[in-house]
Amino acid sequence: MFFSISPVIHDNFSLHWQVGNVFIDTDEGWRSQENNDQLLIYKGYIDQGRLDQQLLSVDRWTLGNFCIIIVDRIQQKIRIVSDQYRSFPIYFKNGYQVNNLVLLPNTAWTGSELEIDFNLNITEHRVDVIGPIDSSPLSYESALDQVDKILTNKTQQFLHNNSWPLKVFLSGGIDTLLVYSYLVNAGAEFELVDYYHVDHDYFWRSNDHLIKQNWGYKQIHHWRESCVLASGAPGDEFMLRSPTTANLYLHRNNTSIPQLLEQYPQCLHYLYFNLDKHQKIFQEQQNIQQDTSDWAICNILANDWQHWHLGNTLTWTPLRDLEIIKILLRMPLPHAINQIMDSEFSKCLIERNAPGATRFISDQKNTGPSLKNLNCLFR
Repeated sequence: MFFSISPVIHDNFSLHWQVGNVFIDTDEGWRSQENNDQLLIYKGYIDQGRLDQQLLSVDRWTLGNFCIIIVDRIQQKIRIVSDQYRSFPIYFKNGYQVNNLVLLPNTAWTGSELEIDFNLNITEHRVDVIGPIDSSPLSYESALDQVDKILTNKTQQFLHNNSWPLKVFLSGGIDTLLVYSYLVNAGAEFELVDYYHVDHDYFWRSNDHLIKQNWGYKQIHHWRESCVLASGAPGDEFMLRSPTTANLYLHRNNTSIPQLLEQYPQCLHYLYFNLDKHQKIFQEQQNIQQDTSDWAICNILANDWQHWHLGNTLTWTPLRDLEIIKILLRMPLPHAINQIMDSEFSKCLIERNAPGATRFISDQKNTGPSLKNLNCLFR
């Protein structure tokens, strides 16, 4: 879901639209519609309905994973409309360019909306994408039921509206398996991919050195043909297992991941949390006092961009929903700790939807032979 808006055409992009003296360039997979004096250029999906049928009714509070570039020829203005939690950064420089591929002096964070005139003068508006936060305690079973309902509804709505082939790749990780379990429970038709696959289309060949600067694109699949890849991203973050935000949550409860590692030597995340890069994060948080509120945690997650749609391959990301992390932050501390250290909460949801599937999880997160336990699935 890459784009550029500037006064010149960029031939490293695949598709091009010109309006006045402005060029809008994108990768493959974008579509366009004309509506009176408006040009609507769009890509992605919404949770409820079909994006191509609701282009004028969706707004910043619509859930899904999409981007719409709205060009108003009469007012000579361009707006970028995304889903509530916008999965990508926007970089900009007045009079020069707006894009999400190459760093520029200014970054529009997830809570920013841009209005651009045909001279590339840019106005930034701030919006509250986090919304209300309920911090009242919640029982473990109630938390499970509420998250289960969210993901069940997302799965059913997506399957009802999606017409493209659906692919699932199991990495041995907890999050892709969680998404897989909901598809299994819903009786979805999908290809279970047991191979790494990256088609090289025009945009990839022209920009692979830039695309791979985003770490999520070093481990993503891509097909030239229109399809959907079910993704577990960003599960670590929104399921209370990110080293950064999980440790902040523990700090406010007078403990930390380094302290808990001594008590959980056999946990799923033991080696992962012991990586040098994560130990460095824990040490920095120990030395520098930081905001540990629910709002601060949600704000970090809302701006944690990982990967978004690439070419004609859309990524379905049902876990990317702040309402999920808000629920997990309310459950009893012992269960929150078990989720942080060993994915207890996620495993319970998997077993609800696909009994026995937790045996496919790797022995250690992101360490060792992560695909080994999938052998019994692909016999």
